[in-house]
Amino acid sequence: MKDYFKKSEFLVQINRGDEKAFLQMYDFYAIQLLRHLSYRLNSRETAEDMTQQVFYKVWQYLMGGENKIDNLNAFLYRIADNLLSDYYRKSERKNISLDDDPSHDLERKLAIEPSYSEEIDQGSAVSQVKKSLARLTEDQQKLIIWRYFDDLSISEIAEVSGKSSNAVYVGLHRALKDLKKLLA
Repeated sequence: MKDYFKKSEFLVQINRGDEKAFLQMYDFYAIQLLRHLSYRLNSRETAEDMTQQVFYKVWQYLMGGENKIDNLNAFLYRIADNLLSDYYRKSERKNISLDDDPSHDLERKLAIEPSYSEEIDQGSAVSQVKKSLARLTEDQQKLIIWRYFDDLSISEIAEVSGKSSNAVYVGLHRALKDLKKLLA
């Protein structure tokens, strides 16, 4: 379904401000963005509010005239990341923690990703990974969350973060290396 939203005819509809296309996009991406924001915030309610703000900002952008979206997925995550940055800047929080809510499906993600599931004992893996992930830098946390929890491609992460694909790849490699050290 994700590929459907990358098709040029759908993007043309979105860029024209087609309300039906926008609602389809909302139905598909709202749950993913809520999950992403919930990973990065301490409050599900705040994550829900921020998810709504993302779509409100997208709609404002589209109604702003000659604005055009080329990569919808990257555009949505860029807005979400900017809202998160604003939120943490205002609240002066330094660490991003993961919620203990099992609905976040962290166990499923770890089981699906072979590079993790082969190396991590499933018994205490979730809490240990959460604690270790929280000890990484904010940039490292973002890279891991985008890649392994949100299933963004390297090129989409590059577009969201404003870095080159090589920089993302290297940063992700280093983040995983540091995470493995913390897990050892």
